[in-house]
Amino acid sequence: MSEPRYTVYLSDVSYFSGKLEGALRAKRIDYRRVPVTPDILLDTVLPHTGWMKVPALRRDDGLWRCDTTPLLDWLDAEHPQRPLLPATAGARFLTRLIEDYCDEWQWRPAMLWRWGWADNARYLGSRLGAELSRGTPHPAWLTGVYFRHRQQRLFVRGDGVRAANVDAVAGRYPQALAWLEALLATRPYLLGTRPSRVDIAWFGPMFRHYAQDPRPAALMAATAPRVWAWVSRVWNSREDDWQGAAEGAHFADPAWTPMLADLGDAYLPYLQDNLAALAAGRRHFSGTYGGIHYPRLPVVVYRARCLLSLRQAYAGLSDPDRAEIDTRLAGLGIREGLTATVPVVEGLTAVDAGPAHACAPLGRWARLRAYLGGTPWDRFGQKT
Repeated sequence: MSEPRYTVYLSDVSYFSGKLEGALRAKRIDYRRVPVTPDILLDTVLPHTGWMKVPALRRDDGLWRCDTTPLLDWLDAEHPQRPLLPATAGARFLTRLIEDYCDEWQWRPAMLWRWGWADNARYLGSRLGAELSRGTPHPAWLTGVYFRHRQQRLFVRGDGVRAANVDAVAGRYPQALAWLEALLATRPYLLGTRPSRVDIAWFGPMFRHYAQDPRPAALMAATAPRVWAWVSRVWNSREDDWQGAAEGAHFADPAWTPMLADLGDAYLPYLQDNLAALAAGRRHFSGTYGGIHYPRLPVVVYRARCLLSLRQAYAGLSDPDRAEIDTRLAGLGIREGLTATVPVVEGLTAVDAGPAHACAPLGRWARLRAYLGGTPWDRFGQKT
């Protein structure tokens, strides 16, 4: 048997590693899995991508890709026989909108459910400690304690979660379960009878975090059995799933409306404030989004690039496609969020689908900083 064309460097607790693997499996693309160790991150992934992050994909000719959204665009172009994106421009735009929302706005409650409760945090800390201490002299338990506190500092307290809003932020997970339960009441996948990019988008938070971490997994099994079954269905999608048409790709089902309304009411205003704070040279800002107040949010450059990408995608629609989208999204605040005047940040570009870029070799102290701190997410935007 020949070696797979792709090698994927990943973590078995990573939000975006699970998302990428779900897409590869749904598209029936063979790949070799390489669970990372500190040495692999420092000596293989970082030099070829410039990121101390996973997932990263290497093709057998030496081409590297990272950042899952443009990577999945590239995979659909490379393997068009099982497209995850819908056929029409309007449906592709709505898919992109929802994928961005899942990647960036559903991230916070997923991190809270993972790290916000002591029992869950201890379990995940032990898993992360075992993974990131392999090949090092550091004890797994001590590595786990360090990374547990690091994740809590950066992605819970450092991402606007406080005692005053913790219950509301945590409530976003059962809210998402209710949305997906309604969509899955009449179809096996979110857009019909076969996997789509919307399935892969929601698979990001729902697989590695919610369906596999003990506390949120128990809630999913007890209250959202359709979602529980769907997670397994996406992971174990089969060849015959591709025999039918992707019904529902027009997003006409009213069950999509609450999710889209949250996107217009909470996520796009957040993206606009994040960009404004970046333009003003600030490192933090506060705001109320979807009725939840978030103090001292970090300015995230990558999310400013996400907003530019969404605005460009909307502006690039043909007049008939844009009119159709505007009709579907009327009253949800999305059009306003994509067309409002925003500040210009010199040098800021939309997220692109180009190959990963290598970085210069690191000295001993730079290697230590990279191992302990990773790639600063607030400045560069890629996360594990």
